[in-house]
Amino acid sequence: MKKIQRRKFLHLTAVGAGAVALTIAGCAPEATPTPLPTPLTPTGIPPTAIPPTAIPPTPLAPALAATATNAPTATAPTAAPTNAPAVVSNLAKSIAQATTRFLESLDSARLDKATYDFSDAERFRWHWTTPGNFPRNGLPLTEMTQAQKDAAFALLQASVSAQGFQKSREIMSLQKYLGNNPELYFVTVFGSPDAKTPWGWRWEGHHLSRQFTIVGDQVVMTPLFHGSWPTQTDEGLRAMGVEEDAALQLINSLQGAKRDQAIIQTRTLTQHVTWNQARVAPLETVGIPYAELDAAQQGLVNAILDAYLVTLPQEIAVQNYERVNADLNAIRFGWAGSLEKRRPQYFRLQGPKFLVEFDNSRNGGTHVHSVWRDFERDFGYHVV
Repeated sequence: MKKIQRRKFLHLTAVGAGAVALTIAGCAPEATPTPLPTPLTPTGIPPTAIPPTAIPPTPLAPALAATATNAPTATAPTAAPTNAPAVVSNLAKSIAQATTRFLESLDSARLDKATYDFSDAERFRWHWTTPGNFPRNGLPLTEMTQAQKDAAFALLQASVSAQGFQKSREIMSLQKYLGNNPELYFVTVFGSPDAKTPWGWRWEGHHLSRQFTIVGDQVVMTPLFHGSWPTQTDEGLRAMGVEEDAALQLINSLQGAKRDQAIIQTRTLTQHVTWNQARVAPLETVGIPYAELDAAQQGLVNAILDAYLVTLPQEIAVQNYERVNADLNAIRFGWAGSLEKRRPQYFRLQGPKFLVEFDNSRNGGTHVHSVWRDFERDFGYHVV
């Protein structure tokens, strides 16, 4: 496993609604492009329950401020020897303990339904559509007692960041607007939650699929799928507002040849390309490179990336940011479809090691499917 290059991260709270930054209505004056990309540095993304009024134009890195109500403030990591993997080991241990508590709460019939061998093909059988369209295996919340539901949510909370837990609950809450059961989400455990053998678990239902693969003290959390329909409720909930606004602002800030380079095609792609494949390879090299964007535009790319990575626990976010930073100049932004809000559109960010796809083609541009894929590490391929 690649060592984390330790550095001291600044700890900043989430950006407030009154922050002075770029808005979707217009861009800051064009900045002089920097000759080399600035490594992502922490700022934090505002909670997406309320539509963001500003997006920071500065490079981003793991947002460390907790956003859940009454959640303790996270502590920024300090410099430490590169041969000390204790933080990840503690994360793996915490997830294993929460998984054990969940499994111990189940009777034999529910336990049998919730568990599979780690080697079972079910681990790679994942999707984001409704369970009615793609039947799920595992134990749904609808079949759990209240105590078991509490243990299941405690497991999810132990496995993601405060922002990730909030986002998951927001996505689940949107089911009521579609006439679906907000509790039709399935918990599935693969293997035994201990440090001796590889194991993992999954939380999945409509528009939410979180995968966790654990080998010793190493934790992998991709593929990662988030979706949203509607993209905004009458009450103002926007489960994926930051990603949508930043990308729209970015494509509209590009002019002339740069916009032409960024646009893959004028019509939206209608769906994300990688679908639910168990393993993916890099897509064709299209779009505009990060290195050709000005500082404000690079900040918008970072805001998109941050919206996904802040949902991960701090330790895992740091690892992923290191992977992104290693090839920052090579990341490409590609767009397809309308340049207007709430119109069918698609965008992607692709680097040598990862791919983000965001498809908002359905229902007149109000129905998002998005995914983060790692070409080497999805489902822990690199360590299993």
